[in-house]
Amino acid sequence: MARNPSRSAFSRRTVLKGAAAAAGALALPSGAMAQAAAPLRIGISLSDVPRMWGGPEGGFEGIRFGGYMVFDALVNWDLSKADQPSGLTPGLATKWEVDPANKQRWIISLREGVTFHDGTPFNADAAIWNFDSIFKSDAPQFHQPRVGLVRSRLSSVAGYEKIDAKTIAITTNVVDGMLPYQLSFLWFVSPARHAELGGDWQRFTQRPAGTGPYKVISVTPRERVELEANTAYWDKARVPKTARTVLLPIPDGNARIAALRAGTIDIAETLPPDAIPSLKGAGFQVVQNSYPHIWAWRLNVNPGTPFGDVRVRRAANLAIDRDAMVQLLSGTALPAKGKVLPGDPWFGKPSFDIRYDVAAAKRLMQEAGYGPNKRLEVVAVIASGGGGQMVPLPMNEMMQENLKEIWIDVKFEVVDFTTIINMLRGGTRSEQQRGFHALNIAIPSIDPTTGWVIYDSTLTAPRGVNWGWYNNPAVDAQIKVMREAFDPAAQTAAMGQLHTLLVDDAAALFVVHDLNPRGLSPRVKGFTQVRNWFQDYTPVTVGPAS
Repeated sequence: MARNPSRSAFSRRTVLKGAAAAAGALALPSGAMAQAAAPLRIGISLSDVPRMWGGPEGGFEGIRFGGYMVFDALVNWDLSKADQPSGLTPGLATKWEVDPANKQRWIISLREGVTFHDGTPFNADAAIWNFDSIFKSDAPQFHQPRVGLVRSRLSSVAGYEKIDAKTIAITTNVVDGMLPYQLSFLWFVSPARHAELGGDWQRFTQRPAGTGPYKVISVTPRERVELEANTAYWDKARVPKTARTVLLPIPDGNARIAALRAGTIDIAETLPPDAIPSLKGAGFQVVQNSYPHIWAWRLNVNPGTPFGDVRVRRAANLAIDRDAMVQLLSGTALPAKGKVLPGDPWFGKPSFDIRYDVAAAKRLMQEAGYGPNKRLEVVAVIASGGGGQMVPLPMNEMMQENLKEIWIDVKFEVVDFTTIINMLRGGTRSEQQRGFHALNIAIPSIDPTTGWVIYDSTLTAPRGVNWGWYNNPAVDAQIKVMREAFDPAAQTAAMGQLHTLLVDDAAALFVVHDLNPRGLSPRVKGFTQVRNWFQDYTPVTVGPAS
C-alpha cells in the first residue's frame, strides 16, 4: 500500500499548462451560437478523470462528473433547489410503483422518445441490456471492474424483466420501499456503441454514449474530458447553456486555486479553507451549503480489534475538539453530533451526546483497560485528497493529537482516493487490510440507503461496503423496518430511530459536516449550489473576460 501523500498530485506548473491547453482547445470561432460564447472549465479534485462507462470511480465526485453529466438513471435527482435537501425526480423512468399483489415487485414505466448520444433508441431492450451488464455474469457486456463500482449500491435488486417496449419490472430480494433511491445509481449506456467498439469497455470509456445532457467529445486520461451540450436532450429545461465544458483533474487544492486565479479554470471544486478570504477579496465568488455528508472515520469493529469495544468507540468520539476543527477549516464545516445535523428529520433522539469531553473519554478508556501505562496503537487509512475529503492531512493530524490525549496512538497509511474506494469493497477481513483499524472517507447520508446500509451486517464484502464488519442486531432490525416503510412519514420515523441506534453505539467516529465550498470566477453565472452531493452545471454560463 502506498504511503506517499503526493502520489496523486501534479505539479502546479503541469496543471496550469494543461488547463491553459484545454482552454485553447475549446476556443470557438467568432459567430458561433451565443450559447457557446465561452467554454466552462471545471477544476475537479480527483487525480484522474472518472471513466465514462456508466459506473465511474472516484466516489461521489466521480459520479458528479462521470455519471450524471453524461448519463441518466431511471430515477434522477432534482438539483434545482438550494434551500432544502434534494429529492428524487423522474429520469429515464416516468413512473415507478409497487405491484399491489407483490411488494417485492416494482413496475417501471420507461420514458418514450429518448435516444442515446449515438442516435439509437432507449427502450426496454436497452434497459434490460444494462441490467444484464451489472447482474448477469455470463453476459458478454458483464465486466467485473465496472460492476464493482455499481452493484453494491443496488443491493436489493434480485431480478428484472421486460414487460413490453416501454415497461420493465424489477424484483427485490426483500421488501424495500427505498428501491427508487437505489435506482438512481444505475446509469444507462448505449448497447449499440458498446457493440460498435467490439464489446470493449476500455474503448467505450474513450467514446461513451449515454442519454445525458452532455456528450463526450474527447477523453485524455489524467488531463481532461471535453464535453458538448446535447441539444437533443429529452429534458429541454436542462439542455446546457454552455456549448462546451471541460473537466480538468487538479488534485492539489492550491493548484486549483492558482488555476482559478490565473483564469485557466472557471470553477474550482473543494477549496482549501485558508484560501477563501483572499479569493473573496480578489472578487471571486465563493459558494457553500450544507449537504448530506459527514467527514468521519469508518471503524474496524471485528471481534478482538480495538474499536470492537463500544467504550473505545465512544471515548474516541469524546476526544475530538470539533470546534477547533471548524476553526482549522475557516468555518467551512459544522461540528457533528452524528451522521446528520441536529434538527434534521432523521436525527432522532440519541442518548449519547457527542461532544468534546476528555475527562469522560479517559474514564471510558480506563474502563476498557487502557491508560498512560497501556496505550492503544491503531492504524488509520487516510486519503491524500479527493472528493468529499476536505483537507485530510491537517485534519487527521489534529485527530491524531486529540486521540493521543486519551492514550490512543495513531499511525497513518496514506493512499490516493481511488485506492480507498477499492478498499471499501475488500473489507477489513481481506488479507491486505487486516491490520487497519479505521478508514477515513466521507460518508454520505443522501438517501435512506446510501451511507446507512453500510452498517447492515449482511452487506460485508463482497456483497456490499460494510468495510468494518459492523454487526448490531438492533441496527439490522431497524434497517429492515426502514426498508419496509413506504409511507414518507413512516420512512422518516424509521430513519430517526436508525440514527439513534447508530449514534448510541458510536458506529463511526463522527467529526464534522462539510459545507463544500467552491470557487467561481466572477464571469460565472447561473450556478446554484444545492444540498446534495451532485450538482447541476447545465444552467451555467461564462461571460466574456473583463
